Amino acid sequence: MKTLIKTLTQLQAAGRWDIDFHLPPEGIRRYPPDILKRVDAVASTSKDKRDPTKKPDELFQYIDISSVDVTTGAIVTPQEITGEEAPSRARKVVRAFDILVSTCRPTRGAIAVVPIELHNQIASTGFSVVRANAGVNSYYLHYALRLASTLEQFRKWSTGSSYPAILDDDVNKTLIPIPLLSVQDALAQRLAAATRQRDNSLKTVNGAWKRELQGVEQILCGENLIDSNSSSPDGGDSTEAQIRRILAELPPLTIDNGKDEPEAEAQEFSYDESK
Repeated sequence: MKTLIKTLTQLQAAGRWDIDFHLPPEGIRRYPPDILKRVDAVASTSKDKRDPTKKPDELFQYIDISSVDVTTGAIVTPQEITGEEAPSRARKVVRAFDILVSTCRPTRGAIAVVPIELHNQIASTGFSVVRANAGVNSYYLHYALRLASTLEQFRKWSTGSSYPAILDDDVNKTLIPIPLLSVQDALAQRLAAATRQRDNSLKTVNGAWKRELQGVEQILCGENLIDSNSSSPDGGDSTEAQIRRILAELPPLTIDNGKDEPEAEAQEFSYDESK
């Protein structure tokens, strides 16, 4: 059982009474204490804003939380919209190499680096915009903000149940490992190389998948012949007979077919063919 002793004054000052908030984070203990720093010691939180509705006909790229791929931490689907179409949350101006941290459901890891092509565009107010100080590698900072130990702290700071959220101040006080700049640069290059390798592998696999789909379409169009007795390797349980066998082995569905619901009364309609 975890126990923690706090004075009433300490609890009132924090404004939180849950033990999880007050217990120290566990994940950061794996890192040497001398490289642990608060986010606000190595970066600033940008407050730059612009109201795009003042130029209703001007196009801009809008970055909201759904634009971020939580698997890779990349901005993949920004929206090009006009100022007239801009939602009220489209206000935060971003600079290239800023790090956007989703403050709503922050443990999902919707944290991304702003690419050069989105410089001076607008992000949702649902992001905390973290700007690395001189001497801090933005790509490394992005990695550090996505660490499990960082997301653990975001969870501890979160308030709300349905949509837990954090504030800029919560991001600022979070502890992250910050090694020497030479180490940051080396790690950032290693991460960039791994990302390129992943992207190239995905292109290869997706290309093969697309060619296979095209091959199936050619068979349906009669352009190629197929041996009905042949099967593709690693096809899994994909034949009709296999599907039927699996269905026979599965438990029956739990249904009642609305037996407890009153039957709808039949309604009569008249139709005049002369009209």
